[in-house]
Amino acid sequence: MQKLLRFVSVLIITLVVVGCQNTEYSTKPNQEQNNIPDYTPSTEDVKDRNGDIENIKRFEEFRQNVENGRKDSVRVVRYTTEGDPMLHDLEYSGEIITSTRDTRRDTFGDGEINTTTCTSIKIIESTESTEYVLEGCENVEDDIILVNLNL
Repeated sequence: MQKLLRFVSVLIITLVVVGCQNTEYSTKPNQEQNNIPDYTPSTEDVKDRNGDIENIKRFEEFRQNVENGRKDSVRVVRYTTEGDPMLHDLEYSGEIITSTRDTRRDTFGDGEINTTTCTSIKIIESTESTEYVLEGCENVEDDIILVNLNL
């Protein structure tokens, strides 16, 4: 009888503990609570929707300006599979590229703004894709700017 009572007590305590846990899977607070402004798309933005890239000509123009030493800036917006925009602002001063990634609108991402400086953009071509990669960066975890699938 005592074993049954002990078993029921442990079972009830376990159910209470499990029942009180938060079951939401959000990895960051709500965007509105952090005063993060809504992203408003621009016709100048280069948009990457999981390999479907809009306005690639504008990015190529930026890359050419970097090669030719002309000041320029461009915003690359990569959308997550859930549709959240991750902003990547690139500004070329005539000497260095300032790269600023803003992942605060990504529901499952880091929710941070990271800035670094780089010296150039490298193109890596294969039969499947063309990758645009930042080079000579101070500190960067993800140096890929865009991946254009060769379809």
